[in-house]
Parts: sequence; structure tokens; C-alpha cells
Amino acid sequence: MNNSDIDLSKLPKFVYIFLIALVAGILFWAFIGSSLLTEAPKMQEEHNETVRLINKYDTAMDQKDSIEKEIKRNNQEYEKKQKELFVDVDTCSKELEQYFKDKGIKLDNYALSTPTGDRQKRVSSAGYPVYSTDISIAYKDTYEKTLAFLKYIEKQTKGCYYVKSCTYRPDDAAKTGDVSIMITLYYYNTTEIATQAPTQAATKK
Repeated sequence: MNNSDIDLSKLPKFVYIFLIALVAGILFWAFIGSSLLTEAPKMQEEHNETVRLINKYDTAMDQKDSIEKEIKRNNQEYEKKQKELFVDVDTCSKELEQYFKDKGIKLDNYALSTPTGDRQKRVSSAGYPVYSTDISIAYKDTYEKTLAFLKYIEKQTKGCYYVKSCTYRPDDAAKTGDVSIMITLYYYNTTEIATQAPTQAATKK
């Protein structure tokens, strides 16, 4: 019997399966496998870079809450500093009144003049003009408390003050004295923007 007389229909099924798989493997390698082998290092590097980016994003997401808290804290600190820098008549007046209350000093007179613009036309770096108001204070207490108050407005208050006059008339019998103080408060008027460019920056406290 020669080869031409072989009946292919009688071949086992596994032979057909083997031949099909062999042809498919050859075609796969010819058209796809060799390309994959060539591109494998590049694909691996792209994969590694993608993994690094995912890890970076995961880390950022894990830190999201702490970052938001830090931003909130910084905003609160900024607002606090703004309030401390740009004081006005109301905040300074309340601060002084609270000081006298805390020290047990009973005021006989506490009056503020009408605020006026700065004669030298000084403004802040943001363009807010400088204003001033005179504060008249009178009370009866000790010399030591009066001296402590003058040191307080010089070094500890939020406002910028100038002491125009201070009179102390002692009462030896009572170990106190009649006190009369006139001070000037300087502050930035944040409700108004100067119409011209600042020519001279105002001194900040």
C-alpha cells in the first residue's frame, strides 16, 4: 500500500487536533509571538510606570484628609493674622474696655472722637487708608495700675496707639489718684480703598 492509498477519514481525532494546534501555534508565533517578544521590555517598563503612578495616587488619596485639615488650619491662621493686622475702632475699643474690666478699674469717662483720615495720606500695601481717632479715658485708681496700662497699650495691644497726654493727681489719703489719659488710635480702614497709588506705606504695629 502506498501513501496515496491512506484514508484520512480513518485517522484518530487527536491527530486532527494536534495538526490544528500545530498550525495555529506556527501562525501565532509568525504574526504575534515574535512581536510580543520584541516589545516585551517596553511593555514591562510601561507596566512598571503605571504601577508607580497608581501607588502615587493611592498615597495622595490616603493623605487627602490630612491635607484638607492642613489647608483648613492654614486658612484659619491666615484669617486670624488678618484680624490682628487690620484692627478697627470697634475691636480696639472692646479690647480696652475688657482690659479695664479684667483689672478692676472703674471708668469715669471713656469717649471716642469721630475717626478722621490720615493727614499724610498713608495707606497699606493693599491700598487701605490710615485713619485715627482720639480716645479720652478717666478713672480713679493707683499709679501702678496706670503705669501698667501705659505699658500694655505700648507692647501688648492689637492697635497702634500714641499717648498724647497722661495726668495723675494723687490722693494720699486713699492711696489712689485721679487719672486722665488721652491716646490716639491709628488703624487701617478696610471698608475703603485709596483712590490713588500709595506714596508712603504706613507703619504696622
